[in-house]
Amino acid sequence: MKKTISAFILIGLILMSGCQQTTEEQPERAEEPKETNPEQEKNEDTQEKSEEELEQETADKVISLIKAKDVEELTNYVHQEKGVLFSPYAHIEKDAITVKKDEIANTFKSQDKLTWGTRDGSGEPIELTPIEYYNEFIYDANYAEADEVVLNPTEPRGNTIKNIDEVFPDTHVVEYYVKGTEENGNMDWKALNLVFEKDQTGEWKLVAVVHDQWTI
Repeated sequence: MKKTISAFILIGLILMSGCQQTTEEQPERAEEPKETNPEQEKNEDTQEKSEEELEQETADKVISLIKAKDVEELTNYVHQEKGVLFSPYAHIEKDAITVKKDEIANTFKSQDKLTWGTRDGSGEPIELTPIEYYNEFIYDANYAEADEVVLNPTEPRGNTIKNIDEVFPDTHVVEYYVKGTEENGNMDWKALNLVFEKDQTGEWKLVAVVHDQWTI
């Protein structure tokens, strides 16, 4: 009888040992690779950038398109509802020309003269074709390689009262400044202010191109 009981105990110990060994020897289950979403990664990368960086990137793209006279591509950066205003001087007049987004391309192909404001000093009307205005009051200096690029400038460059904040209170400005020459006493400096406002999707869109220079 004792032998029978001992045999049962021995068999039980062997079975328990085998189960324990089987459990310990089971390989760990490999973790399944996580699925990646390229669009989500892109959004996360965008969110990591600050508002200033995003605005600067947009402004640099716009200034390069202005230099290249790529009006078709530039249209993609213009505010859908507000269009883009053009001012020859830092003080924006009430009758400044505003061009709608879907009219920009045709406007700058036109040979018709428009009145863009009044000339500093003489008070004569600025009557120019769009391409003439571009050459004199938009890309009249190499702003793509500006001496200074200032985000939301607070100090005026000359004696003209800047009123961009009054006309466009909920906007940000990127100023591209080209310094003057010594032979002209540094008075021939130029600056181009690109004014951006967020649209309904939260993207920075161009609402104004404001030229600046020394005025009398």
